[in-house]
Order: sequence, then C-alpha cells, then structure tokens
Amino acid sequence: MSGDARRMLSRQWIAIHGGSCDVRMGPGALSQAETMLRSSVGRPRLCMAVVPTNMDGTLRETLARQLAAAGFAVHWHEVSREGSRNLDEACRLAGSLGEQGVTGDDLCCAFGNEAILSMVSHVSGSWCEGISLVAIPEDAAAFLEGALAPQALDVGDRPCMLWVRPSVQHVLLDYDLVCGQVRDEATTYARVLMVGAAMCASERDFSALWDSTAELMSGDENSFADHLVAAAKARGKILSSTAAAIRQSIWYGKDFARALGTLVGARVPESTLLAEGMRFSARLAAAEGKLSVDDMLAQDELLDVVGAGYASCDVDPHQLKEALRQQRFARTNRCMLPVPFAIGRVRMMTVEDGLMLEHASAWCEARGEYR
Repeated sequence: MSGDARRMLSRQWIAIHGGSCDVRMGPGALSQAETMLRSSVGRPRLCMAVVPTNMDGTLRETLARQLAAAGFAVHWHEVSREGSRNLDEACRLAGSLGEQGVTGDDLCCAFGNEAILSMVSHVSGSWCEGISLVAIPEDAAAFLEGALAPQALDVGDRPCMLWVRPSVQHVLLDYDLVCGQVRDEATTYARVLMVGAAMCASERDFSALWDSTAELMSGDENSFADHLVAAAKARGKILSSTAAAIRQSIWYGKDFARALGTLVGARVPESTLLAEGMRFSARLAAAEGKLSVDDMLAQDELLDVVGAGYASCDVDPHQLKEALRQQRFARTNRCMLPVPFAIGRVRMMTVEDGLMLEHASAWCEARGEYR
C-alpha cells in the first residue's frame, strides 16, 4: 500500500453510554496518531500510557514516538493481559496516576486487549472527575468490548461485579492490529459479538449481517472494519437506551458463557462459550413460545457461517444448572436470563429451576455428539 493511501484515515462518531466517541480508523493508524493525540486535551503535558507487560517493542516505540511528537511527557504503566480487569489493578493504576502527578487536564492512553481497556476505562472515568482517554485496541474483541463497551471488573474472586461506564473520548482503530486472520480467536469472538448485536438490535441489522457474510469472511480488512463499526454502532444504541430492559440485552449469552467457563476452564475458547450461550438462550425462548423455530435456526446458521464453534466437554447438567443460578443470583435476587423474544427483541425472562435443568440436560446430551 502506498504512503499516500496509508495517510488517509477515516473518521466515525459512535454513540456510547452517556455520550459519543471519536473513532479514527485505517491501516497503519497507530503511526499516524500524533494529530489525534494532540487534540485530545487542551494543552499536552503528561500522559499515562498503559500497555501490556510483553508489548511488541516496535509497537511500543511507535506509540512513544507519536506521544512525544504530540507534546506529551510519557509515564509508562505496565499490566498483564491476563487478570488485569479487576479492582486491585484499577487501584494500582490509580496509585501510579497519583505518584506521577497526573491531573484531570492530562491524558491517559491505553493500548491492549479487552481486559486492559476495560480496567483503564474504569479508572480514567473516575480520576479527577474524568481524565481524557485514548484507547488503542490490539484486536477486534478489544474494540467492541474494551474500548466502547468496557466489561465489569472482577472484585476478589467474584467475576464481572463492578459496572464500568464507558469513559473513552477517542479510539484509534488500526487495521494492521484488529483485522486479523479469519480463524483468529479474537476475530472469531468479535464476529460472534456481531451476531449477538444484530439479534439484539433489529431484523434489519440481522438481515444486513446475513447478506454480507461472504464479505465478512473474505479476509478483506476494509470489509471487516466496516462490520466492526456497524456492530459497535448497534451495541452503542443498545447501551445508550433509556430503557433498562433494552440495555440489559447486551448481556445476551454472557451468563451461560460464564457459567460454562467455570466448569470447563480455558479448554473451550471464549468465542465458543458465548456462541453456546446464545444457542442455549434461543432454545429456551423457542421452547417457551417466545421465539419462532425459524428464527432460532437462522441464528444457528449465522453463528456457523461466522465460524463459531461448539463446545466439546463432559458437563453434568445439575452442575451446569447450579452454575447458571450462581451467575444470576450473584447479581440479582431473581433467576432471569436475556433471551430473544424475536430477532431484534432480546429481553429478560424468568427461568424456573425445572425448565433450566431440562435445557441444561438437553444441552449436555447434545454436546456428547462432539466429544
């Protein structure tokens, strides 16, 4: 690609909960970040750069050069990609901000995966009533779930308990980072999130994704980035809704994914866990007459087309049911799951023990075919 082409970055404004975010996107975007970084605060002074401990040396040098060119004195704060989305790491980052004298007029720049970006979003949104945050996702999943819709922080041994509101003002979407291989796990997970967003948003979004799967799976970086932005806009509308019932639909499939994850550990990829959660929830809805069988099968087919796998594991249905109940009762006093009443209408539904055990048993028996 020519140098002139690489200088052309496109720009999108994406709604997030409580505001909007400026997304600059294109190939080689990280090496063109100077202008965006300089305009992110009134007068560049200090920047706390939060990066992974094992960040690629060339990428780190590029980021350092762009921050320096924008006029920032940079302090580096390193965190592990694994286990960084928790309250302890958030407190450690807040301590570093205080030690370096970073104020609300300065900048925080975060590079990394979903866990790192979610944790930094929590701290930046609270530090000195809010400090400007530039997020640079290192993969597609980090763009959708870390930068624009940060995940809840773990508190002790309790996962995803401390709600994080998006605090990012600018996102740098570098195609060279996020547009990975078709079968890359982070890319597959992002495509599953696209299906989930379409199921929650509208029939039009679902049909648009259905009709464009050939382009999505072609490996073309521009097409993949366009799908990422479309999914981000759909998720942004959901999270920005004034209706709690609509906002809660963003967790479609998540409870089952967390519950199954506690039983199988890292043996099953996150993309597969989430896809299984969406399949499970759709079958619950269909069995209760909330969702048509045709729509359930349409979701199944779309998940297959985007490369979502099936779990291959021995799980006791009673243990799965109890794990699901624990996930729900850790956050609410009612056992409710987000299920699709129709394409474009995912809502919370009360699930009795007997019904949950029935479907957990059916799921465990069906997955025996894949062992």
